Amino acid sequence: MGIFSRRGGSEPPPVHGPFRFVVEEVFVVPVRGVVFTGHVLSGAICSGQRARLPLPAGVRAVTVKTIEVRRRRRGRAAEGEEAALHLAGVTAADLPRDLAAGGAVLDTRPLRGLEITEG
Repeated sequence: MGIFSRRGGSEPPPVHGPFRFVVEEVFVVPVRGVVFTGHVLSGAICSGQRARLPLPAGVRAVTVKTIEVRRRRRGRAAEGEEAALHLAGVTAADLPRDLAAGGAVLDTRPLRGLEITEG
């Protein structure tokens, strides 16, 4: 590999334990859908893999559509990395609403700190 290789010759980080991702923020992106940002506590996840999302209304089975690490699309996120996960199987309608705003505004505060796990 040359010095200008996209891979840079580095090996993926080692994986320890099952996949656990802690949610720091949630965004609803027009056309794209719901994106969860945070960091991988343990394990690794790949695009196309199934996961479990613990929403206030109950646990939802989802599929990882795309992953971004450092603002670049990747096929995998592993332990220690900050990432954005676009999940199929959840929409903006599934997220909590702020009742003080008449239920018209998304309230992502209850989602912060949730752990997405492999499923």
